[in-house]
Amino acid sequence: MLVIMFANFSIDLGVSGLSLGSMMGSSSYFHGPYSYFLYIAPGANLITATVAAFQSGRDVWRERVIQDTQQYLLTLPFGKDVFAVSRLFSGMLRTMVTVLPGTIVIGVLYGLSFPFFLVGLLIMFVYSGAVAGLSVAAASLANSLELFATVRSTVQVYLSFFSTQFYPSSILPPEVAAVATFNPMTWAVQSFRALQSGSVDIPLFGPLAALSLGLLAVGFLLYRRTMKY
Repeated sequence: MLVIMFANFSIDLGVSGLSLGSMMGSSSYFHGPYSYFLYIAPGANLITATVAAFQSGRDVWRERVIQDTQQYLLTLPFGKDVFAVSRLFSGMLRTMVTVLPGTIVIGVLYGLSFPFFLVGLLIMFVYSGAVAGLSVAAASLANSLELFATVRSTVQVYLSFFSTQFYPSSILPPEVAAVATFNPMTWAVQSFRALQSGSVDIPLFGPLAALSLGLLAVGFLLYRRTMKY
């Protein structure tokens, strides 16, 4: 997964970033292709984080519906609450490992100092918690692959195209800009971009952390409810 995800990140950043940057080079909002390339770099890594975090829900769904191994897993010598929390936390850690190479690349491109690089990792970690919680919640409710895949695709479209990943809110249609204001991708990508100027955007990071905790709690409760044995 690490190799595949980094390859996808590199393609998104290299091919999409440079090609879209050449088209946006004449825009008054960006100063040349490289400026737009830097603008979308965090978004490419956050998309990788989204895909990796949703793997947590996919694993839960396969254990419940396809493999039917959840009953066996619940016989292991630890409590159900610990098991549920560990599944969510391990999903967040796996996402962090997956996006670490991309975060290093962006840190170099942005010229981040080590403390700000750690803040960037923290943003990725908190964002992955929101997506992991949502994916586990969906996997706990869905009894068919089609339903889980539909939820995953819908969430990914919302996060990608109804946020400021590709364009600033000032040039988005008013309706899209209004929706993007409440998008966790917007909060995460804007928080990461602020690191380039040597600042931490607390007003954006705060709601992201609150949403992450809320979705993790929802994911925990719904997943815990499926543990009947």
